[in-house]
Amino acid sequence: MQKRLEHLKRLFGQWTDRDNRWLAVPCTFAALLVLLVMVKSCQGIVYNFSNECKIYKLGYPIEDARTLVAVLSEEQEDSLIARQEHDTIAIPVIRARYFIPDNFDRYLAFHKTDTTGATLDDIIALVNVGADQDRVTNSVPSDTSKGTLMLVNGRHYLDEHYTPDNLSTFNKNCCYENQKAQSAVVDAFVGLQQACEEQTDAHLMVNSAYRSYQDQIGTYKRNDKRYVAVPGYSEHQTGYAIDVTSLQHPEKWSFGKSKEGVWMREHCHEYGFIIRYPEKQSHLMAYSYEPWHMRYVGTDVAKRIHDEGITFDEYYAYYIDYDGAHAKPQSR
Repeated sequence: MQKRLEHLKRLFGQWTDRDNRWLAVPCTFAALLVLLVMVKSCQGIVYNFSNECKIYKLGYPIEDARTLVAVLSEEQEDSLIARQEHDTIAIPVIRARYFIPDNFDRYLAFHKTDTTGATLDDIIALVNVGADQDRVTNSVPSDTSKGTLMLVNGRHYLDEHYTPDNLSTFNKNCCYENQKAQSAVVDAFVGLQQACEEQTDAHLMVNSAYRSYQDQIGTYKRNDKRYVAVPGYSEHQTGYAIDVTSLQHPEKWSFGKSKEGVWMREHCHEYGFIIRYPEKQSHLMAYSYEPWHMRYVGTDVAKRIHDEGITFDEYYAYYIDYDGAHAKPQSR
């Protein structure tokens, strides 16, 4: 019996080697195909557990899901998935002009709770400048190393000991009383004043410039709190802010509607100044519209702020706090 089995095995081997070698190729192909199917199946199982697939299942088109995964951090992806809903602004937000990746969750949270009908641009701006957060608990010291571009507002403060290094005094032709500011501000104002007088016949005057921390205490006590900063939170302490009126319109409340006030809005950037609290963006600020309050930031930055129609707070958040190297080139 054993001999018969060995004989049959030998015959089968000879038959396979001699007459059925053609089966080797299809058998190999079939084996590879089975292996490929198994790999694809495993990949499909793995994909079902991926964040891209989870985001897709929330209702985002597959291309949008891929875009979100490419842009967001893993923590942000997990946060988005945890919402268990398709947020309609998720993709528009990351394509917005001033999108800052670290603020993604806050954009969506603001949109979720907003009852004012804020536009996408407003949501981006409000979150970038920190208007979605409590000012008191989220206040931080101003980075004075930024010099001309240091940010002082309702959320960034100077301590009581800060004093500018390069204060100069305005000449009597420029101010109602003895006023000081950073040297660059004093020099730039002379050019601004001359140009405004040549083009409008109005003579600009500085009625308030540098104020120390102690000076600001008195100013705060004497004036309407809607228009005066808490000591430490006033730009006047930097030496880069000035309040301007004119001999023709000494009343600051009417200054913005005067021909020189209009001229200032259109041309002050040419001399390195900006209207610090513009009317259309007062909702982004801690203070109301102040057509008389100017801030010196230098001509390059002032031009960019003017041309892009943004506030200094927005500029600082996007071009200074956020890595400017990642700034997208398209216009707003």
